[in-house]
Amino acid sequence: MNHWTRAAACALAAIGLTGCGGAAHAPHSRVHLAVLSSAPEMVSGGDARVAVSAAGEVHGKLTFRLNGQPIDPPMQAQGERVEGVVSGLAEGKNLLEVAYLNDSGRTVSDALVLTNHPSGGPVFTGAQQQPFVCRTQESGLGQPLVDNQDGIGHPVFDQPGGRLVGHSKSCAIKTQIHYFYFNGESFKPFDAARGYGAPPADLKTVTVAGASVPYVVRVEAGTINRFVYTIAMLAPSAQRADTFDTASWNRKLVYWLRGGVGLGHQQGTAIWFNGGLRGAERQIISGILAQGYAVASSSGNETGVHYNMRLAEETAMMTKERFIEAVGRPAFTIGIGGSGGAVQQYLFAQNRPGLLDAGIPVQSYPDMVTQTIPVADCPLLEQYFNEEAARDPASMWAVWSRRRLVEGMNGSDTVLNPVTDKPGSTECINGWQGAVPTVLNPVYKDPRYELVAKNYGYPADVFAAVKWTHWNDLANIYGAKADGHAPSPIDNVGVQYGLGALLAGQIGKEEFLRLNACVGSWKEPSQFAQWDAAADPFDARNMQRSAGCRDPGGLPAPRRAGDIGAMRAAYASGHVFTGQRLDIPMIDVRPYLEPALNMHNARQAFSVRARLLDANRAAAARQVIWFTAAQADQGARALEALAVLDSYLTTRRAPEGFSDKCFDAGGAVIGVGPSAWDGILNRAPQGACSAAFPVYSSPRMVAGDSIKGDIFKCRLKPVATALRDGTYADTVRFSAGEREWLERIFPQGVCDYRFGDQGRPPRW
Repeated sequence: MNHWTRAAACALAAIGLTGCGGAAHAPHSRVHLAVLSSAPEMVSGGDARVAVSAAGEVHGKLTFRLNGQPIDPPMQAQGERVEGVVSGLAEGKNLLEVAYLNDSGRTVSDALVLTNHPSGGPVFTGAQQQPFVCRTQESGLGQPLVDNQDGIGHPVFDQPGGRLVGHSKSCAIKTQIHYFYFNGESFKPFDAARGYGAPPADLKTVTVAGASVPYVVRVEAGTINRFVYTIAMLAPSAQRADTFDTASWNRKLVYWLRGGVGLGHQQGTAIWFNGGLRGAERQIISGILAQGYAVASSSGNETGVHYNMRLAEETAMMTKERFIEAVGRPAFTIGIGGSGGAVQQYLFAQNRPGLLDAGIPVQSYPDMVTQTIPVADCPLLEQYFNEEAARDPASMWAVWSRRRLVEGMNGSDTVLNPVTDKPGSTECINGWQGAVPTVLNPVYKDPRYELVAKNYGYPADVFAAVKWTHWNDLANIYGAKADGHAPSPIDNVGVQYGLGALLAGQIGKEEFLRLNACVGSWKEPSQFAQWDAAADPFDARNMQRSAGCRDPGGLPAPRRAGDIGAMRAAYASGHVFTGQRLDIPMIDVRPYLEPALNMHNARQAFSVRARLLDANRAAAARQVIWFTAAQADQGARALEALAVLDSYLTTRRAPEGFSDKCFDAGGAVIGVGPSAWDGILNRAPQGACSAAFPVYSSPRMVAGDSIKGDIFKCRLKPVATALRDGTYADTVRFSAGEREWLERIFPQGVCDYRFGDQGRPPRW
């Protein structure tokens, strides 16, 4: 067997197509072929950056074959190896072989099977969504390319308002190069052909590696996996437009991720174009680029575009692959992003090790899907409180700040309420009221979808079959029932709302019983009606209620049992952050927003840590938590965190700055070190940061759940057992009539959270 066929046979044997007398990478071969841009089985776009290393000098001594045919890819020396981009891969499996004439005059070889996927995707996420609105025009990047005449996808016209020339399923555009310069406040378009010789008067300079260079940025824009990606890097001098000038690159990559809550069916827009860089984003990205980092991003990594975390993971993987092919493999990659952009970092670390090497989640949650638990509770509770306050102006619930006794989240008597337009509100309203329909209501859609579709020439009924919930958006994960609706895990069977307040003497037995009898639950998705925020702010028409619930002898409002299969799918697909894996350092940066009743509440950082402590205590040491008193300070803190993580990854050990910490409104450190947050997750006296920044809870925590907040469905115990086992302590004694009412409210039993608080998925 010659040197070509032996390597090929071994590579093919690895995928079960032939036999091999030995390993493809036998120690005596002294040559090794590797893919740098992706895993060999997850190549996309028809090309891959590869490296060849051997015991001796290899440059100029290599020959390549792709699928049996000689090729001559451009290779460059990188230390003791050579690397370059191999192009022309066919879709599916490809055999890449390399042969090397070593110093002994012996030819040795190696081979790899590369599985190539389309640049438009998918790689592993399955069938792509339709309808799907392409939005490259809104980014100033032109219409997408026509890829079919079958009427599938986005309409493409020969000119605005002109003749229809075809449709685009992939939303693809040709790769484009744009230049921008920084004037100290914003990025402006830059004419690279003329500007270096006659720069704009307001062009700033930046010092990188001791050299002062013009602050000009080269941005490559294109489409990958149907989303718009960008790669940005300093461009200090005139250069060929088809290559990156890496003279000022520090060999490190920042992957930028965005937040929001979206339901798919659209491409999103690019961050660099048409004023796409937002407030704090501009501050942080300008600081990152000024230090020589490259910045990659994709509209597919904005949760305001979609909340499919597997699709986000796939998109980031493919975008980073493109970066490595175009620029080279970075020394390391650090993720930065807020809200849903922060969620992505935790889930990428859990589900795709190696995609990121460190992360700076800003205003994070552990994941999105477990946030649907309090999101679903909030309107039920607020509707009850409002009805009670309307019935009796002297009701305790007419005082907004008292609602926190049951909701756990903060409430204020002075913060403006967006529903009443008067002082007095809660986080349930100011933070979460608008999120409910996108989670639960399949017939509610953001009106901007229809407006955009109309402007692009879609038929009026293009979205008629779409069911607008997170669960249906991920129907390939959760499945769908015969009626087309995806199963939902939303469940409140056995939840004793306000239990903690009852035990603390903050509400009485009658109020506790009436609350739980009347709070009700959500209807099944097939029963939902359209939401009118002005007339029905809490979507009460879609709740299961009971007119006689206030009467001890009346019929309690029913509770809803969630779909167990959907719960299991959420865990199995990696949409729940379990805490079992966090192999990279993370600095969780959070402005303290509790006084504003903002949805990015302080509890979330500790929910992450609690899951880590329960599942993998070693991993918990890789997460540190920074709070700042002022939201305006979060940009400076994010850049400080970047410097700390850069040091961590460069030296391969945690620097002194990698520690829990909090800052006052002036940026001065209030507390730092292992005890800074004492009293939140342990029983130690309050630390300096814990005292400065009070952490609130949630409706389920008041009902007995832990701060982890990862239980969709609690394990139940009979009410009779709860009455005996200390659930109500010695201070709450129910009369016979009250016990009978409790039994009718909870015919299936009440939650026993002791069996769902061990760092494991819920017990069913």
